[in-house]
Amino acid sequence: MASRFRLPSVVRPRSLTLALAIALSSYVTTASAGAGAGTGTGSVSLGELGLPDIGGVAAATGAGDTQLLYLEAYLGERPLGQLARVQLREGRLFITPDDLRRLGVVVDPALPTDESGLIALDAVTGLSYRYDVEGQRLILDVAPQLRPNQSLGYRIPEAVEATRSAGLLLDYDAYGRSTDHEDTLSLGTMLRAFGRFGAIDNSFVSRAGDRADAYQRLDTRWTYSDSRHMTTWSAGDFIGGGLAWSRPVRMGGVQLRRNFGVRPDLITFPVPRFTGQATVPSSVELLVDNVKQFGADIDDGPFVLDSFPRITGAGEATLVVRDALGRTTQTSVPIYVDYQRLAPGLSDFSLEAGRLRLGYATDHDRYGDDVVASGSYRRGLSMSVTGEAHAEYGPDLRLAGAGVVWAPAGHLGVVTASLARSEGNGSGDQRSAGYQWMSPRFGFDLKAQRRSRGFRDLGDLAEGGVPTSLRAQDQASAWWAMPRGSLAFSWLRWRSHAGDEDSVRTLTWSQVIGHRLNASLGVFDSDSSGAGFNLNFNLPLGRLRDASLSASHSRDRDDAIAAVRQSPGYDGGWGWELQAGDRDGRYGLASTTLRGRYGEATLGADHDRGDTNYFGQASGSLVWMGGATFASRRIGDSFAVVSTQGVPGVPVLYENRLFGTTNARGFVLLPDLRGWQRNRVGMDPDALGVEYRVPPLEQMVTPADHGGVLVRFDVARVHPAMVTLLTAGGAPMPAGTQGRIVDGDAFLVGLDGQAYLADLPAGGTLEVELPGSTCRYALPAQLPGDTGVLQLGPLPCGALP
Repeated sequence: MASRFRLPSVVRPRSLTLALAIALSSYVTTASAGAGAGTGTGSVSLGELGLPDIGGVAAATGAGDTQLLYLEAYLGERPLGQLARVQLREGRLFITPDDLRRLGVVVDPALPTDESGLIALDAVTGLSYRYDVEGQRLILDVAPQLRPNQSLGYRIPEAVEATRSAGLLLDYDAYGRSTDHEDTLSLGTMLRAFGRFGAIDNSFVSRAGDRADAYQRLDTRWTYSDSRHMTTWSAGDFIGGGLAWSRPVRMGGVQLRRNFGVRPDLITFPVPRFTGQATVPSSVELLVDNVKQFGADIDDGPFVLDSFPRITGAGEATLVVRDALGRTTQTSVPIYVDYQRLAPGLSDFSLEAGRLRLGYATDHDRYGDDVVASGSYRRGLSMSVTGEAHAEYGPDLRLAGAGVVWAPAGHLGVVTASLARSEGNGSGDQRSAGYQWMSPRFGFDLKAQRRSRGFRDLGDLAEGGVPTSLRAQDQASAWWAMPRGSLAFSWLRWRSHAGDEDSVRTLTWSQVIGHRLNASLGVFDSDSSGAGFNLNFNLPLGRLRDASLSASHSRDRDDAIAAVRQSPGYDGGWGWELQAGDRDGRYGLASTTLRGRYGEATLGADHDRGDTNYFGQASGSLVWMGGATFASRRIGDSFAVVSTQGVPGVPVLYENRLFGTTNARGFVLLPDLRGWQRNRVGMDPDALGVEYRVPPLEQMVTPADHGGVLVRFDVARVHPAMVTLLTAGGAPMPAGTQGRIVDGDAFLVGLDGQAYLADLPAGGTLEVELPGSTCRYALPAQLPGDTGVLQLGPLPCGALP
């Protein structure tokens, strides 16, 4: 058999001309770029060689001495995985600043460009290059100062937007006690209405008993939090902001404060920063006290590592850089981590104005007559220094103060100092200083504060202008870590405005004995109340059960109590507790606790000093949302109401853990969501039959703190059917014929004229187009309610011309 292909014996002239043209049009020379750059001649045009421009090749490569080139970019011998778009002009290479930045080169914005917006590669100081003509490569040699820093480790996360659904939440806690002398019942509640405009809270306590009945409102306020600005607005009752050396007070008014709680993923204290440079691609590891906390691969060039060290206090960080040949470079530096400083540039503040709340939760609860205001501000000035300021205003009161938190050398502990001055009805100043040092094995904390006799603040106004703070206060504490235990010492001394003084010294020892027995001993000595001690033993007896023994002695009392208890599990169950001993007389207690999905209750009795008393307690929450009402155990933070659009019995998962199934109305309450964080809520479709359309199975929801979110899964009941269709002649519709539901989806006919419809519309019409005609099929107006796939037909063709 003759070959299907044969080589031409003669190359035609026009083909040869075209081949030479293409080859010569791509021939260019190496451009120069200062030190280290190659050289070469300019471009060659086809006209100079006496060859025609066939197919516009010369136009595609540029006219005259200018050529547009797309070269494979290399950094040294490492390919960058992208093409460099450059111009070859009079033996020099030109590029746009943006294209050069994409190649990993830092470009000075002040570097001039020509009329085309290009810069010459040889005009960039610190950059040299080589143009490989045969390989069509642009090989760059970039000085370290022109390489961008590779950012590793911690990055400030983006703020999350909370979903604000509307609803009501009622928390309650009831306690009743019956004694030989009196029966009492108290009920504490907090009612919250929440939605897109924030939340309104109202909390109160009701008491009923043989002596007196009472109703006491505690707090009423509106709050709105913004995660992007990390702020919270409050109107109503609140506690004012303050610093470690000021005294917050209760007020009724308006407040704007920084709220880092809406950004739980944000690190607010200074994060140690490590810088370095790798000459070749390498790996980087960070060890803190010889424990690996970060690891990553990096390219050659400079890098910056911001890592969150999981320690508190002093430690040693070691940065290890290891290249591909195994060569290792280690750098160790001391670090100190504390929560008193703010990260550089980060600020914290609180501004409030209103009237003082006097006699809170007493029979004399009221608001003051005069308007007062206060403000506090903190800002991270550097990695080592955080500045503080505070001011207060009231009737005959002007107060201003400043403070500083300083970490000497960044790792020598923390020094605090403040100075405040008040004027008005008397004048005076307040001074404070402190120093703290902590390490894995040892730590101590020293504080001292002094007030002059005329110093006043808003806390004094809340007490009728009588100074209630201490004129002098000194505190010292230290602790030592021991194998499987610790030893701590503290000393506190104070002096009041009335001249009263006291000093308390405490020594505490704790130790794990054996494998499970926990022992602790506390010895104290006070100038006013004398010496004493507390001795405690605790022995776990299982996952939820433990036994304890405690004994204490003070100047006028000796106690000894033994107890055995079992806690109810987190998911619910029974718990109980038994106590017996001597508490200034014979003492005993027995109680049982039931924790369930709808609440928690405790019943018990105690015997003390010859009297037997009975008590009971119940707590939980009620939720109104999505048109439904739910009972739940106490909701601590946020929650979600999951709706499956009326479909009951659907398993609902929280963080991939089965929580429960939807009720008869298609709802279930998830009481334990995390506010201002992403929570994974899902459903399990295995419990659904084929008659249901299944939506996406997971949603990430972010509720606001102490609020709820309505999560909808659009589960829909459908009517799947297998329909047998006939032609006008009574034969099964041919396989592969296409049809459609009028005003609905299309379908395909299978073997024996059968077509599967995912959702059969009651009373609908099917259409199947055939050559020259169209068949129509009327569907029944009523469909059976049975589950499963409906078998329908055969249906005759209602032919249309």
